[in-house]
Amino acid sequence: MSDASRTVHPIGIIGGGPAGLSAALWLKNLGFAPCIVEAGARPGGMQNLNFLPNDWVLGHVGLTGPQLVDRFVAHVEEVGVRLLRGLRPVQIDGAIGAFRLWLADDQGREQVETCAALVLATGTRYRAAEVLAGVPGFADLPADCLRYGPYAFDALAACADQRVLIVGGGDNAFENARLLIEAGASVDLVLRSPPRAQRYLRTLVEQAEAAGACHVHRDARLARLERGSASIAVTIASASGTATPTVDRIHVLAGYEPNLGVLDALPDGLRTALQRDADGYLSVDARLRTGVPGIYAAGDICNPAFPSVVSAIAQGALAAKTIELDLRDL
Repeated sequence: MSDASRTVHPIGIIGGGPAGLSAALWLKNLGFAPCIVEAGARPGGMQNLNFLPNDWVLGHVGLTGPQLVDRFVAHVEEVGVRLLRGLRPVQIDGAIGAFRLWLADDQGREQVETCAALVLATGTRYRAAEVLAGVPGFADLPADCLRYGPYAFDALAACADQRVLIVGGGDNAFENARLLIEAGASVDLVLRSPPRAQRYLRTLVEQAEAAGACHVHRDARLARLERGSASIAVTIASASGTATPTVDRIHVLAGYEPNLGVLDALPDGLRTALQRDADGYLSVDARLRTGVPGIYAAGDICNPAFPSVVSAIAQGALAAKTIELDLRDL
């Protein structure tokens, strides 16, 4: 078959974050007709909540997450990728070469799309109030003293001279502690298990602890939260005893979990074949194939080891290359 008579296969991409946008760009350049289905009004996923300049993306110095998203979206729109906003899949059936997607908006209006393959790129969501829900006194706390996930990094300068309690032991928790200390805040960091943060961040926090700007509570849990007139009395139980700091606000940075709502749209057979790991992330092979022929996954939904905008972009590209390989004979 000559290139001129080649079938242009439509490819459905569920999720308009960096992985989905990257997959769409590569699929378009590989001769497919990708269509991104994004539930929100604005694509970009969690990058829209990355308020700080990101110095980890090669060639994009000092851009915030929303600024990166603007560039990504402009690129795929420039090459003619279809981007359907405000729609989510309510039913998916079919098989490789002939999937059907029933999509609905918030008013229940539906449309149907067909595609030869699917890329699941719905990313993750941050853990929030559920982390503290079982702590006595939590329900009495005012919402304005609590920050969850990315919102813990917003307006850090306003925390000068405040005392902040951070719950979490990963990179985000330690980075939040570092930035708060630099902003002039006093920090209590509660670690429920051994820290998972990179060594560099741990060292910086340990240095701040030695200087008295930070107190790290190891092998600890929150035993009680008590609302005061202008502060929160906290009881922290740990292997070394009980601590009772008084804080102005609480930042919860207790990690992320995969966005798997899209699986509800699948029939039981396909849903069961999409295997997951112990933490619920989709399992894929080295080429990002799931357990269902024609369904692929890319980005944070299947990459708990290295969730980031950089790895998401790379996986989106790899998923596109794998689709081109698998559909050559269709």
